[in-house]
Amino acid sequence: MLLSKYILFNNQLRGFRKSFVCYNRFSRESLQERLRKQTLKRIAKPKVSQPPYAADAIPVRPVSDLLKALGFTIGVGAAAFSVAALADYKRSRDAFHFSGFTFDSRTGLPMASFSSGFGGHKQKQWWEELTDGDKCAIALVLANAAIFALWKVKPFQKYMWRYFSNSFASKSLCLPMLLSMFSHQSLVHLGLNMYVVWSFANVSVNNFLGPNQFWALYITGGVVSSLISLMHKALSRSTTRALGASGAILALLGYTCMRIPEARLKIVFVPGFDFSAQSAIIGILLFDIAGLLFKFRLFDHAAHIGGTLFGVFYAMMVDDTAWKRFVAQVASFMEG
Repeated sequence: MLLSKYILFNNQLRGFRKSFVCYNRFSRESLQERLRKQTLKRIAKPKVSQPPYAADAIPVRPVSDLLKALGFTIGVGAAAFSVAALADYKRSRDAFHFSGFTFDSRTGLPMASFSSGFGGHKQKQWWEELTDGDKCAIALVLANAAIFALWKVKPFQKYMWRYFSNSFASKSLCLPMLLSMFSHQSLVHLGLNMYVVWSFANVSVNNFLGPNQFWALYITGGVVSSLISLMHKALSRSTTRALGASGAILALLGYTCMRIPEARLKIVFVPGFDFSAQSAIIGILLFDIAGLLFKFRLFDHAAHIGGTLFGVFYAMMVDDTAWKRFVAQVASFMEG
């Protein structure tokens, strides 16, 4: 009897202890402690990092917004070539060279600079001794280097992503089409592009285009490449952002190679291997078409194709005679 009572009492005591423990789990102090632990766990969890352009990102735009981009491209191209034509006209009107002298057409008097064949030789500044091609190349390198430096200033990041990267899922659509062609985040990307600029600017400016037409071709080619890139992003519904001078450079490369198709080119760091300029253009186009088909992500292949084809088209359609005729038409229109 005593044994059975002891067993019954012991079972009741165990039940009481379980009830006490259960009650203790939901006491105020216990709940506060559990809440504190959950908070610490939440803080300790790594935060999901947002892309650096999150503040500027929007859903992919409707395809109809491509009309805005097209209008911007036409406007930039028309303005660039019109300004270039006027600058060429003014340059040819204001000064001309004869027998080693440079005369001012308005006064008929010799200008300050004389050739070395006559007395009074003036020591030129180093900038004056550079060719037009050198000056254009240096200006491009400095502009691209300055914008590269701005990418490294953290407070400017949100503005750089918004205005210096080309995307169809950005709050700004048109202005980045122009500014992104001067924009690089990677030093390697900047260095390679500027190497190509330095290699081809002299040839194209000094032999074919002159400085004014060069800038018009470069800027328009860059904007056209941005337009083709946006078209590809619109059709594929891509939020990818692009930047870099490659589209504009390939427009320059396409033009130059079509003007001298038999010229021999080499790849940097690959000695003993050369190929014709025409073969280079074919190879570039085939590579970028393959990149589009197989969805390579390293380059903006659509922009590359757009820039290259624009340069090829310009070389085929605009020769020296056509440009002089355009310069005369623009000058006639401006002078009434």
